[in-house]
Amino acid sequence: MKLLILAALLGLSLAQFNPNTRDGKTAIVHLFEWRWADIAAECERYLGPNGFGGVQVFLNAEQYEGQFFTSKKQNHGRAGMKHHCCCPEAHNTAFCFRNWGEGWGFMSSDKSLVFVDNHDNQRGHGAGGASIVTFWDARLYKMAVAFMLAHPYGFTRVMSSYRWDRNIVNGVDQNDWQGPPSNGDGSTKPVPINPDSTCGDGWVCEHRWRQIKNMVAFRNVVNGQAFSNWWDNGDNQISFSRGNKGFLVINNDDWELNETLNTGLPGGTYCDVISGQKESGRCTGKEVVVGGDGRASFRISNQEEDPFIAIHADSKL
Repeated sequence: MKLLILAALLGLSLAQFNPNTRDGKTAIVHLFEWRWADIAAECERYLGPNGFGGVQVFLNAEQYEGQFFTSKKQNHGRAGMKHHCCCPEAHNTAFCFRNWGEGWGFMSSDKSLVFVDNHDNQRGHGAGGASIVTFWDARLYKMAVAFMLAHPYGFTRVMSSYRWDRNIVNGVDQNDWQGPPSNGDGSTKPVPINPDSTCGDGWVCEHRWRQIKNMVAFRNVVNGQAFSNWWDNGDNQISFSRGNKGFLVINNDDWELNETLNTGLPGGTYCDVISGQKESGRCTGKEVVVGGDGRASFRISNQEEDPFIAIHADSKL
């Protein structure tokens, strides 16, 4: 009996670190303060088809309405999604460092949930406080999330937020208590989807930003590939590959990046999934030509809206 109890406890201890996603999906999203009906719809129409592995939710009194649990079972399963609540969190945020992760003394990769921000620290609470990068600084935020999703360390979570009326006094947001977009009776508003696939009515929906959505797909493509071909200029221009499946280059300096870099990828023409994406065999953004030696030339102005480029095996034209 003691051995059976010990075996059961060991199984539980290992299970808490198992992301339990389907088909090897490598990222989940925190749909903060979303209504159950909107979560179910988002799983079906967007998250499952775009490679997200699950949803973390924040449970409040309104979300305990029983009717959703039927839709949740049906819609999440059909979309290939798993439902996550109360995930163990490793508060790991960092950017542009070669040995980031276990090399920084963080816990082992297989036991770490990694994210750039969460609902607490984006309001100045908890670890990191006011130094946390959030959607309020969208340009830098997209670079940070891209780095996180391209790097092999940990299991990743993307944040999906709502806006509130910030009122910063002496470095402290006096309105950090404000809740989600609400109706006059205090009930949470639905999440409307705009024609361009973004969200409206105060919902930020970072997970729907093209750059972040495409980097979730990037992470799935390069899953299991080695972190390799690191390059940096000694400042804030970096690049690295994930084996021969993916490559990311970032220019976070105040001057242009103009380099020929080893992508690790087979020769061919690739679509940059940051400035656009591959659609019907064509690229809606920049195209990157990789030579037979795996090298490609990159020129990224520091004035660009998104000063980084990502290519992967599935973006090959």
